[in-house]
Amino acid sequence: MSLRAWLEDDPARWDAFVEAAPYRSFSQLWEWGELRREGGWIPLRLAVGDAEAGDRILAGAQLMVRRVPLFGTALAYAPRGPVGALDEDAAWSELVAALRRLAIAERVATIRIEPEATTSSPVGQRLQARFWRRAPANQPTKTRIIDLARSEDELRADLRKKHRQYVAKAERAGLTIERFDGGADPDTIGRALADFHRILTGTGERAGFNTRPPGYYRQVWQALAPANRVRLYVATRDGNRLATLFHITCGGHAAELYGGATPEGTDAHANYLVKWAAILGFKEEGFATYDLWGEPTSGIAHFKEGFGGEPIELVGARDLVVNRAGDLIVRAALTARDQLTSSRRARNQPAATTTVGGFREATETDGATWQALLERVPSGDVLHDWEWAAVAELDGTPVRRFVLEEKGEVVSICSAQVRRTALGRSFWYVPRGPVLDYDHPNAQQRLQRVVDGLRSAAKADRAIAVRIEPRVERDSPAAALFDQIGLKRIDATLQTPDTRLVDLLLDDEALLATFDKDTRYAIRRAEREGVHTSVVDDPNDDRALAELHALVTQTLDRAQYRLPSLERYRAIWRGLAPAGRARIIQARHDGNLEATGLLVIEGDRSIYLYAGSIREAKGETKRFPSYAAQWQMMGTAREMGSKTHDLWGVAPEDAGPDHPWYGYSLFKKGFDGRFVSWAGSWELVVDTAIYRLREVFARLPGR
Repeated sequence: MSLRAWLEDDPARWDAFVEAAPYRSFSQLWEWGELRREGGWIPLRLAVGDAEAGDRILAGAQLMVRRVPLFGTALAYAPRGPVGALDEDAAWSELVAALRRLAIAERVATIRIEPEATTSSPVGQRLQARFWRRAPANQPTKTRIIDLARSEDELRADLRKKHRQYVAKAERAGLTIERFDGGADPDTIGRALADFHRILTGTGERAGFNTRPPGYYRQVWQALAPANRVRLYVATRDGNRLATLFHITCGGHAAELYGGATPEGTDAHANYLVKWAAILGFKEEGFATYDLWGEPTSGIAHFKEGFGGEPIELVGARDLVVNRAGDLIVRAALTARDQLTSSRRARNQPAATTTVGGFREATETDGATWQALLERVPSGDVLHDWEWAAVAELDGTPVRRFVLEEKGEVVSICSAQVRRTALGRSFWYVPRGPVLDYDHPNAQQRLQRVVDGLRSAAKADRAIAVRIEPRVERDSPAAALFDQIGLKRIDATLQTPDTRLVDLLLDDEALLATFDKDTRYAIRRAEREGVHTSVVDDPNDDRALAELHALVTQTLDRAQYRLPSLERYRAIWRGLAPAGRARIIQARHDGNLEATGLLVIEGDRSIYLYAGSIREAKGETKRFPSYAAQWQMMGTAREMGSKTHDLWGVAPEDAGPDHPWYGYSLFKKGFDGRFVSWAGSWELVVDTAIYRLREVFARLPGR
């Protein structure tokens, strides 16, 4: 079989493929894509087919492409797609490759897919691959599917007892059912849709879900009616429409998208009757399945469960990142509407105080902009990640966030951990910050304004001083800026003063060649000894997190280090993993976990944050699992867009065997990389008198 990919331009051919395809959905129909044009989306139908069989389409995805204004990049989204023979290895591989090629050609940074596939399906398993980043679902992930091949008696028997009683009671009360399909008279369906919208809107207000303007539902009907892919069921009594359901069909599948009932209809159990009538109606038409389409509230979920069917959990959304820099822009754009809403709300409240020339306290609406700057500039670090505030609070140091703006653009961010001292005073600490572009011509002026702003804000908090530890290298021009603006240099550092930065070369062999021979041997020996590695990206995988903590604890206990709590690990994992910025790497032998580590991604930088490994018993064959785990970590980091891997802390270059970090520093040195000393610490003195008293007290005997 010879496969090729192309953009399909024949609506009839495309829809015929979608309706007959495995994993099919109405959201992948041609007409549904055209509906999205008015919302600013451009539909593209990517097909993969067998060239030897006349280009018979085997798999495909209708992508909705949306440009991000001013930036020249775009997001592509496949609602309930891709579809087709996704279980076939060749078709899936060619489809994914074609998605990448199309993204590059169309300057799409991120492709988001959301297939009609369960978590246990082959597609669900394929999406566990580490290059698929979990993303927020746009469509319902939980639903119930009713098998219409069953007899009416069997379907009735599946109803909850109360549901059967309410259906019968509604029938006895004289309710009747109206059914409309694509052949309905335009005037008749226009009036019916107006009543449908009135009922739906009232239900949404009472139940707490959102609805769209009436024109939207009319457009959906008009687009899908020519192919008879729409149905409207209405329960009526004495000429009054009391309950309604709007369906869309695709192949043998009917989906119940929208529905509601008036208060009178609820009292008369019209909502029970109209759903039962629709189930039987689609069965009579010859449809194979009926989709109850999601459970937006607990009350609606309980109501739908009473009609039987099989509970289904879909795999949800995944992102394929094609361009890392563009992806940052796309993610910021995806949160724009939420930010706009929050901004409008914030405008009705007192504004945050601006202390010095564009320096102000950050709000929740700054989250996306904050993260984008952090990931874009070299001085960005995980300790300044927006989500790290939860970790700091767990450590007992609540965070104050600040931004510096120029002409409406955020050009610097600063996260200060507040450590309370006696008599209501405080000491502020800025780990690996402030973050800004230190190569910019205005870097010194920007840094000065940040420091001035920090001084003002810290003084208002009765802080004694602010400790600053930027992520800039020792003896660099950036480090010199801190001396030039008059800060007090401090010898001690709270973070690791030295590290190794490994350039993640694209070719495996080239990267391996940079390692020392013992490290290369250990990596290959681990593979020969049967050490297998895996990557965990599920934010809800508490087991992998607990295993990480246990093995790190075992390792640090051997080295007599302070042991971080499991809750601290949870705060990091649950903050970074859902955003696609963290992975847990595991190395196992015969099913036993022998090495594990936490990988964090910030922009094009990765960080080897925590790790632990077993120590083989005396006389036992060495398997080098920690080498296998680190090699996997570098490969995963590279696939996630990292160019530089930070090994996060080593002993000084001239340290000898008596240094407590000597052993694991040798391990890290084997992976080569450039030895880096960070610039160190400075203090911004806020209260000179108390600060000097503190220094004198620290020098007293016994302190």
